[in-house]
Amino acid sequence: MLLGKVDKFLAVIEALPLDPSPQAARTLCLAHAGHHAEVTRLLEESVLARPGFGTPEDGTAGWQDVQLLESAVIVGHDKAASLLLHRLANSGMRTTGWYHPTVIARHLGGAAALLGRPGEARAYYQDALKVATEMRFRPEIALTRLQLAELLLEHYPEEKSEALEHLDFAINEFQDMKMQPSLESALRHKEILGA
Repeated sequence: MLLGKVDKFLAVIEALPLDPSPQAARTLCLAHAGHHAEVTRLLEESVLARPGFGTPEDGTAGWQDVQLLESAVIVGHDKAASLLLHRLANSGMRTTGWYHPTVIARHLGGAAALLGRPGEARAYYQDALKVATEMRFRPEIALTRLQLAELLLEHYPEEKSEALEHLDFAINEFQDMKMQPSLESALRHKEILGA
């Protein structure tokens, strides 16, 4: 997905046997592909209507909820993002592990930003940078710096120069790693700023 090959990843997901596991990955693929109405429906089924959501009886894996959280942020689903943010923020998990590896704090930052809590979002992004840097997790470092730049530009205009530093770093990394969708997003911000 990070390379912009969402359709290929979705085809792999669709070929898996029916099982609850690929549903969160499918939702994430559809979110990245721009199928907002379908993602909204899936989030309402798998988050809002989930029996026992957040209770000890809820057997949903943390990595699945991270995929659902990323999907909720992409489509702007406040209710799902809020529930998932609360569940994951209290989980003690730092990464999703080997399946769809990502730094959870970055997604918590995205949810906090969506919910209009920029100070909280900033703290999550700083934590995500620390974790990703310690892991030498290059894509996550670049993605976090892009999201932090977006947050600074929107909520901390007096820190424009820091935001531009994050953008420049992210652009170079995205170009090098061929992460086209993120590169295009970062370049749009630079164009808007006239930088």
